[in-house]
Amino acid sequence: MKTIRSILVLAFPNAGEQDLLIPWELFKAQAWTMANRGEKLDVVLGSFQGGSSVATQMGTRVHIDRKIESDERFDLVYIPGGIGAGAQSLNPMLLDFLRAHRAEGRWIAGNCAGMAVLHRAGVLQGLEVTSPATLSRRLPAEGTRVVQPRRAWKIDAENRIFSSGGAGTVHPSTMALVWHLFGDEAGRALAAGWDALPLHGESLFALLGPVMNDDPAVASRLQDAWEPVFLPAPQAVADPLGAQ
Repeated sequence: MKTIRSILVLAFPNAGEQDLLIPWELFKAQAWTMANRGEKLDVVLGSFQGGSSVATQMGTRVHIDRKIESDERFDLVYIPGGIGAGAQSLNPMLLDFLRAHRAEGRWIAGNCAGMAVLHRAGVLQGLEVTSPATLSRRLPAEGTRVVQPRRAWKIDAENRIFSSGGAGTVHPSTMALVWHLFGDEAGRALAAGWDALPLHGESLFALLGPVMNDDPAVASRLQDAWEPVFLPAPQAVADPLGAQ
């Protein structure tokens, strides 16, 4: 497995706070641990929009490290969810950025509505992934296979695709991804230090997360409400980049 030395966690307008900041914080924790051993892991909280900060879906302004250029490359690109993911699923610059990473065999990861962005980029074609309940009907209808029963996360090591469910899955799924990318010792240390190991136990250390016990009626209501938001028609979003 290629050593992971650079991770981009992409910030964009109206990203979900948990979806964005939980992976970033856990990757930064791993970077801190590696730095203490003299190893380097560059974790970037970046944005295509530029400026010093990005407003998340609940109005918090998050300071970003720097603007990302379309020709930059990272060992892993992580796309969070949130209301703003719908606009990003129509952002040609981001979609091309993901396609280029996929073509070069780099890791691509997404959680919650971020899976809509990966879907529209075409990087999931022919693969089986997981998704949030909100997208678990629409994605298969448009050609992206969602594992059944739905899982909290799915790590496709061969194709270097990581998929996760909604915000409730983001903490344990990121632990699982760290475990896979950086080894058993790193995964267990991170899980123990953040008190996730006593809560989730050995389920954290698997390529396939726990089964999500969906209630079909509840899932259907969520899908009716959120599919148009997370996978909007092109004419529904005037500015794919969103507000600054």
